[in-house]
Amino acid sequence: MSRLRPLILLCGLLGAGLHTPHGVAQTPNATEPAAASAAPSPLTAELFYQLLLAELQRRNDPGAAYSLVLDAAKRTRLPELFRRAIEIALQGRAGNAALAAARDWRSALPDDDDARRAELQLLLGLQRVRETGPVLRDWIRAAPPARRAERIGLVPAVYARVADKTEAVAAARAALEPFLNAPDTAAAAWAALGQVQRMAGQDTDALQSARQAIQANPAAAPAALLALALFDADAAAAEPLVQRHLKAVRQSGGSLDPDVAIAYAQALGERGRLADGLTVLRDTRGDAEASRRLRSAEARLLRDHDRVAEAYDVLAQALREAPGDTDLMYELAMVAERLGRLDEMERLLRDVIARKPDDAHAYNALGYALADRGLRLDEAKTLIQEALRRAPDDAYIIDSLGWVEYRLGNLGEARRLLADAMQRRPDAEIAAHLGEVLWVSGERDEALAVWRRGLALDGRNRTLTETLRRLGVQP
Repeated sequence: MSRLRPLILLCGLLGAGLHTPHGVAQTPNATEPAAASAAPSPLTAELFYQLLLAELQRRNDPGAAYSLVLDAAKRTRLPELFRRAIEIALQGRAGNAALAAARDWRSALPDDDDARRAELQLLLGLQRVRETGPVLRDWIRAAPPARRAERIGLVPAVYARVADKTEAVAAARAALEPFLNAPDTAAAAWAALGQVQRMAGQDTDALQSARQAIQANPAAAPAALLALALFDADAAAAEPLVQRHLKAVRQSGGSLDPDVAIAYAQALGERGRLADGLTVLRDTRGDAEASRRLRSAEARLLRDHDRVAEAYDVLAQALREAPGDTDLMYELAMVAERLGRLDEMERLLRDVIARKPDDAHAYNALGYALADRGLRLDEAKTLIQEALRRAPDDAYIIDSLGWVEYRLGNLGEARRLLADAMQRRPDAEIAAHLGEVLWVSGERDEALAVWRRGLALDGRNRTLTETLRRLGVQP
């Protein structure tokens, strides 16, 4: 980094008005002398020299630079300096020193949410998961009462990437303990704890947490969403909780949360209860955005059960009600493609591209549809390359490029791209493509292994089952 960094940092502090321990220096009133109304600046000549020296020492002696900046942060109580001390420690791979700076920041400014977040992130990064509980608890408690349930709802995301999920459950329980019995937060807290338990594979405990959440507030959407997430583990125990939620919502005169309606309909559809799932979606009301999501979910459910013409009608009606909605255009294009209405599909996707030129999925969908039919392959490849330029790490777009290379007869390049896509995102459709390229390349055993893996991921995948039928293979 350039030696200009010290000056940039210091000038940035000056430009920000240098927050004093008691707030930001106010602009002087035009009717009063500026000197009388300006707040005192903590940036003395001594402090400026200390920070400049720290930045100059940062490369050769990061420990000394860290100590100088942290000392300045403690004396001035400036969040910018605590952040800089943490940054210097992390650049020097001194995670514990960074954590110490974050804790000093929280001690100096106990009401600063950024300080709590910094400490929490560092504890997670250092895998000191159990220590996160009190920090998270204090962060929730610091929120206004009306926003505490919202913060509680973020707890599962905090622990989503923690390797030791048992530790995560213990930390989440410590964080949520004060809120499990409070009337305003109990439902949200039990639902959040249950989601962390579910991530840890503790389904029995998670189901009990769902019961507690429903008991605390039957109309609370997080409680129902937890029960729905446990359908695969124990649908017989989970569905009565969802039904109790639906009854409570009806009795309250409210409307079912779209997330609950969509998840419940999907769960019912997967269990052969398509009519019940459709009824849930059609009986749910909401604003324009909720309506769009519900209609999209209805079409998806119909399409997944091979009722493609009905799915088309649902989306066409939704698009008439919301003309110009590119998400609906895209979904309608995909259904039109299933019905063999290729001209309509292309028109819709080109309309999406015109309205959203950076929509990688529209380029990819059009290119893949052409490639899959062996049509205008050079144009198909150009479209997919455009998609990949906008989303270079998207496994599905890499799969599409591999498929068009296969259609062009470039088996080696197709194999490389499809193997890369499968490694990035194991998926039944990608497995169908990779397996076919291996099969026609004479690598029959490898093809069978890939197809078996695809079937294990999704035995009902349409592309995979049709590929196996077309090639006369039973892996």
